[in-house]
Amino acid sequence: MKRFLALLLTMAFLCIGSVALADEPEPFDLNKATVEQLMSIPDANITEEMAKAMIEMSKTSPFKISDDLLKVPGLDNGTLEAINPVEENDSLWYDPDNAEMVLAPSKC
Repeated sequence: MKRFLALLLTMAFLCIGSVALADEPEPFDLNKATVEQLMSIPDANITEEMAKAMIEMSKTSPFKISDDLLKVPGLDNGTLEAINPVEENDSLWYDPDNAEMVLAPSKC
């Protein structure tokens, strides 16, 4: 009975842990992103229309530098700051770890 309970508890912890890991956002290329990925960027307030416009624009003129995103209708400096894109290999990436690190309050 004790073994069964221990096994049951272990399985419960594994299930909870795997759900928590699945919720962590992964970095993605803004030129290859889906509407859902773009809309999921915290504090960016990207609407479905903006996300679709980003996808269409990236097909003809891929985003290479941060300022390229400002050409998207409705995307302003506040949105750009929330995305905090990383320029890498002639493309722009959203990296949640970078956003947290760069936007963290100053310790000065």
